[in-house]
Amino acid sequence: MARYLILLFCLFSAPGRAATPLDNVIRLGLAESYATAVLLTGGNAVRFGFWDFNPNDVVGLENEDLGSLEAQQIRQRIRTFSLPYTWNTPLGEKDNTLVLGVKAAYLGQVQETQIVSSNNLAKDSIDSSVTTLTAGGELRHRATDHLGLAVGMNLNLQRYRNSTDFNTPESQALAPLVDGLITNYSANAWQAEPHVRATWFVGGRDTEVKLISDFHYMRGRTFDTDRAAHEVQPEAWYWSNGVRWRHPYVTRFLPGQNVWMQASRYDLGGDLGDALGNHYYYEAGVGWLLDVRKINIPFVDNVGIGINLNYGSVLRGGTLVLLFNEK
Repeated sequence: MARYLILLFCLFSAPGRAATPLDNVIRLGLAESYATAVLLTGGNAVRFGFWDFNPNDVVGLENEDLGSLEAQQIRQRIRTFSLPYTWNTPLGEKDNTLVLGVKAAYLGQVQETQIVSSNNLAKDSIDSSVTTLTAGGELRHRATDHLGLAVGMNLNLQRYRNSTDFNTPESQALAPLVDGLITNYSANAWQAEPHVRATWFVGGRDTEVKLISDFHYMRGRTFDTDRAAHEVQPEAWYWSNGVRWRHPYVTRFLPGQNVWMQASRYDLGGDLGDALGNHYYYEAGVGWLLDVRKINIPFVDNVGIGINLNYGSVLRGGTLVLLFNEK
């Protein structure tokens, strides 16, 4: 790939320990990986499932922002896992609630390609991932029948890992120069993630329609690194504005079950500004949830299935998703 040849040129032209152009390129990619992992495993931001599809094939359109073969292939290379759990506790007055939560999440991508163009039919394998452990809390206040406010903080402990197999003579010649720097290394980081949210309940307390505005800011740094290129201070933000509708009839006739629909716009900045190929995108979805708390399954409140659509990002397309402990 041309990108790797450019990095190799920068490597040879790097004097001493000072930050080089190569260091800056690696830092940018690493910072984007940490920030993107928080976004993509955070819940509603971008959902991945067990079956990805191009919505254009379903509705008979040719809108590149709605889906494409390239975007579908990217989604299929990405693997995600998120296991959240929360505890709700009334705090003081009846309109205040303290929510404590923990989560384990994984975001990985495997790519089979030729790092350096070769006549050999073999392909190199690049396996990169970010594992995130999160603990946090949120204070929710019901200001009026129509307005709810929330402020919270998450602390994310993350580990980035790259495992690359060089399978062509040309890439194997490159391996000693990039191993431990660009490939086959790991790096740890922490990120603080404060957030604020305002919810407008259309129609009052028992409404089926909510307008939600949610702002997240992330800032952190790597630790225990031995290379200047891995000394990173990721900083990013995203702001979502959307509407969520809960169908009233399903809950009435099928207790413990719920159907919802949601549509949101996401604006991105900092190290997320270019990571998804656009500074904004749209998400829409529908889900069917089953409350399983009466079954007394440890750490499981609800399970369900849904369809999610992404419009305008590099991950545009649709997916069939499994829902777990959905808010």
